Amino acid sequence: MLRDFYFDKLLFISFILLMGIGLIFVSSATSVPSFLNNKDPYFFVKKEILWIFIAFVFMVVSYLVPIEYWKKAAYPMTALAIFLLIIVLIFYIQLEHKDVRRWLGFGAFRFQPSEFAKISVVFFLAYFSYRKKQILKTIEATFAAFLIPFIISFLVFIEPHKGAAIFIIVLTILIMFSAEFDWKKVLFLPALSLPFLFFMILLSKDYAINRITAFLNPLENKSDSGYQIFQAMLAFAKGGLLGEGIGAGTQKLKYLPEIHTDYIFALIGEEIGLIGATVLIFIFLFILYRGIKISINADDIFTQVLGVGLTYLIVLQGIFHMAVNVSLFPPTGFTLPFVSYGGSSLVMMAICAGILLRISKEPRKSIFSQ
Repeated sequence: MLRDFYFDKLLFISFILLMGIGLIFVSSATSVPSFLNNKDPYFFVKKEILWIFIAFVFMVVSYLVPIEYWKKAAYPMTALAIFLLIIVLIFYIQLEHKDVRRWLGFGAFRFQPSEFAKISVVFFLAYFSYRKKQILKTIEATFAAFLIPFIISFLVFIEPHKGAAIFIIVLTILIMFSAEFDWKKVLFLPALSLPFLFFMILLSKDYAINRITAFLNPLENKSDSGYQIFQAMLAFAKGGLLGEGIGAGTQKLKYLPEIHTDYIFALIGEEIGLIGATVLIFIFLFILYRGIKISINADDIFTQVLGVGLTYLIVLQGIFHMAVNVSLFPPTGFTLPFVSYGGSSLVMMAICAGILLRISKEPRKSIFSQ
């Protein structure tokens, strides 16, 4: 029987803490530009508070849904994700004159299907593992499980959103390693993906090549293609050990574009220094530990793989964001979960959090189970 009104409180506090940190630094990042452009320093903060409220509602609703219902929704969610990724290639909205097809618009509401696609991959692999648990170690099952995430990754790639496409492949392989697939067979998957990836990058537009070149030589390209990388590195250098103080950073003053979304970790490094950035990293590591702990103790394979996969999704996106900010990965559009400004990403992460909290409420494996 489910334990009424129970959930992992430490995990819940971690999510709420990240949202609070996000609100503080979104305010710091946007107050001056908001005042200059909208005559209201709290323009973005008000919108972020609204999104946090909406995200919290989705977290609660996700927590209240029994895992059995999520199990039934797994394949329909995957089909919906593929449908939306196809639709966005046709009926996308163009932002800031960028030649990308990542967003769908419904009135004032904007939604990025690739965020939903990440979650759908986790659900697909969890349900596949549950339905095919007797044959997971076969080569046929390994390739069959990889096929759908690969299709989703390809659709995201041609938006183009190369970073998210790579993320989906990495997430897929991590989940398959953690499930009951044969790890030796899973090792073939990166080898199959790399030639395709390099081929597509070579055929892509010049800006993708420029980003990779800038990543390899940021100082030599600091005035053009390496501008964001150099400014992010400068933010960490300015922050030092203790930072310049919350609100006192200067990189947000038109030096580092998209600082409230793609580069908020650099702002954190500048304003609260290495110590503050390290604390944030430890929060994500704690989520990783706690999420895996509650998942592996679940009493069926669907719940186990779902919980581990959603934990990987949250933490891996945080790692990708931080890696971009410290110049360990080429620049691409990764928000920092629960911290960066944004709607669709925050809501999707809140859904992941709600499901993880639900899993912590589910029955545990008996010590007598075989």
